[in-house]
Amino acid sequence: MGKLYNYFLEKSCILYLCISKLFKMQKVQHLILYVILALLAVSCTNPESKVKYEPQPGDTIYTADAAMAIYGNNPERALTILDSAVIVGNLDEDFAKMLRAKVLSHSIDELNFEEALKICEALMQSDFVDNPANRQNVLDLLITITRRRGDNEQWIRWSTEKVDLCRQQGDETEALRTEAEIGFSLAKLGEEERGLAKLSGVIGTLDEQRHFNEMDACIIALKRKINMLDILNQPENIIPLAQHIIEKIDDYRQHRDEYADGSFRMPPSDQQFYSYCNFYTAQAYGFLAKAYADMGEEDTARHYLSLFEESDYGQTFSGRMMASNTWVVLGDYDKMLAIYDVADKRFGNDTMNHDYASMLHNRAIAAETTGDYQAAADYWHRYVSIKDNLDRKQKEGQAYHYAARYKLQEERMNTEREQAKAKHNKSLALAGFILVILSVGFIIRLLIQRHAIDRKNRVLTEQMMEAMKYKKEISQNSKLKTPNSQLQTPNVDELDDAQIFDYLSDIIRREELFLNPNFSRQLLIDRFHINERRIGAAFSCCEGLPDFIRDLRLEYACQMLTDNPEMSISDVATASGFSNLTVFGRDFKRKYEVTPTYFRSQIDAK
Repeated sequence: MGKLYNYFLEKSCILYLCISKLFKMQKVQHLILYVILALLAVSCTNPESKVKYEPQPGDTIYTADAAMAIYGNNPERALTILDSAVIVGNLDEDFAKMLRAKVLSHSIDELNFEEALKICEALMQSDFVDNPANRQNVLDLLITITRRRGDNEQWIRWSTEKVDLCRQQGDETEALRTEAEIGFSLAKLGEEERGLAKLSGVIGTLDEQRHFNEMDACIIALKRKINMLDILNQPENIIPLAQHIIEKIDDYRQHRDEYADGSFRMPPSDQQFYSYCNFYTAQAYGFLAKAYADMGEEDTARHYLSLFEESDYGQTFSGRMMASNTWVVLGDYDKMLAIYDVADKRFGNDTMNHDYASMLHNRAIAAETTGDYQAAADYWHRYVSIKDNLDRKQKEGQAYHYAARYKLQEERMNTEREQAKAKHNKSLALAGFILVILSVGFIIRLLIQRHAIDRKNRVLTEQMMEAMKYKKEISQNSKLKTPNSQLQTPNVDELDDAQIFDYLSDIIRREELFLNPNFSRQLLIDRFHINERRIGAAFSCCEGLPDFIRDLRLEYACQMLTDNPEMSISDVATASGFSNLTVFGRDFKRKYEVTPTYFRSQIDAK
C-alpha cells in the first residue's frame, strides 16, 4: 500500500506541474488543486503504515540542466529527471533522447553503449538533425561512443561526416579538432605516416593562437599524437610534445583574459579554470613519466610520476589506469595489480576491447617477473586470443573503406582548392590585364592632353613674345619723341580722371617706378600731391593700381627672361619688383597660363 501511495503522490505532483504550466492558475485555483491532491493522498494512505515520504531536492526540477548537473555522479537519477521533463513538457522528446544517449555514453557498460548508439543512429535518420547544431551534437556522441568502443570503422565514418558539417558551417577550429581524431584513427589503421602528418598539420595550424577554443583543440591534437607515438614506441618524440602542453597551460594561466573568446568550452568559473589547468598539466606529467621510463631514465621518470600521483587526476581511477603502464616499466607491479583488480570489477564481462587486452599484457609481464610462469602463460594466451580477435574484427570491418573514402575526400578537396586557386589567379590576371589596358589608355590620354597643352602654351608664348616686341618698339619710339627732360608737370587740378591716368602711367613706365618692391599709392600721393580718391578713380579703368603695377612687373619679367637667359628665375622675380618667387610664379601663371620656367624653355628652344 505504501508503494501505491508513493506512486499516486508522484503522479499527482507531475499532474500538478502540467496543469500549472498549461493554465497559469491564480491563488484560488491553486488552493482548490491542493485540496484535491490532499484528499487523493489521504484516500491512498494505509493507516497502519508509518512510512512518511521525504521530498527530494530534485523532485520538482524536471529540466535538462538539472539532469546534466548530476549525470556524472548519479546517471540513474539523471535519466529519471529527463523522462519526467518530457512528461511535464519541459523538454522536447528528441532532445531528451540525445541527452539520454549522452548519459549512457559515459558508462563503461557495453549494454549502455549499445543503447546510446541505437538512440544516436535513430536520431541521425530523423528530422531532429535538420538543425546543424543538433546534428553536430549527435555526431559528437557517435564519435565518443565509437572511440571508446575501439570501433575505428564507425569512428572515422562519423568523424568524417562531422568535418564536412563543421566546414559547411564555417567552424574551422571544430573541423581541425575532429581531423585530429581522424589522424589518430588513420595511424591506428596502419597509415602511421599519413596519420601523424595530419596531426602535425592540425597542431601547426592551431598553435600560437591565444584563443581558448584553438588552444583546447591544439592540446587534444597533441595528446592524440602522443598516444600514437607511444604505440609506435617513440618516447624521444613524446617529450617535446608533453612539455609543449605544459607550456601552453602555463601561458593560459598567466594570460587568462587574453584567451577569453566566448567559447562554450571555456571554464566559466575560477574553480573550473584551475581544474582544467591541473588536469592537463597532470596528464602531461603522466606522458613525460612514461616516456622517460621507456628511455631508461628512471630518476627523471619517477620525478614526473610523483608529480602526476600528487595531482587530483592522478588519484582518480582514470589517472591510476593511465599510470599503470609506467608502473610496469618501472617494476611497480603491486600498484599496477591493485588498480587492475578494481578495473576487472568495472569491466565485468566486457573483455573484448584493447584496454582489457593491455591489462592482460601487463599482468603477464608482472607474473613472469615474480616467477609465476603458469599464470604468465595463461595471461599471454588470453592476451593473444583477444588481440587476434580485435585485429580480425578491424580487418573484416569497413574501417579501411572509410579511411580510403576520407583519403579520396581529401584529394577532392585539394583538387577543389587548386581549381579555386587557379580560378582566382585567372581572375587576378584578367583584372591585371584590364588594369594595364586602362593604364595605357590613361597614359595615352595624358600624353594627348599634354601635347595639346604644349601646343597651346607655345602659341601663347609666341603671342607673348610678339606683344613684348611690339610694346618695346612703341616704348622706344615714345621715348625718342618725348624725352624725360621735355615732360612738363601739368596742373592736376585741371585734369580729368583719364588724363591723370595717362600722365601717371606714363611716369610709372618711363621711370620704371614699378620695379620698386615697396611701391604703393602713397608714393604717388606724396610726389604729385594728388589725393587718394582721385588716384583710385584714375586707375579704375584698369581694375586698380595694384593690378596695373603687377602687369607692368610681369611684362618687365617677360622681357628679362627673353633678354637675359643667364639670370635665374628667382633673380628675374626680384629684379622685376616681386617680393618673393612664389608670388611671382603664381601671378605669372595666372596672367599668361604658363609658368616662367616653361616660357623660358620655349625661348631657349627657338
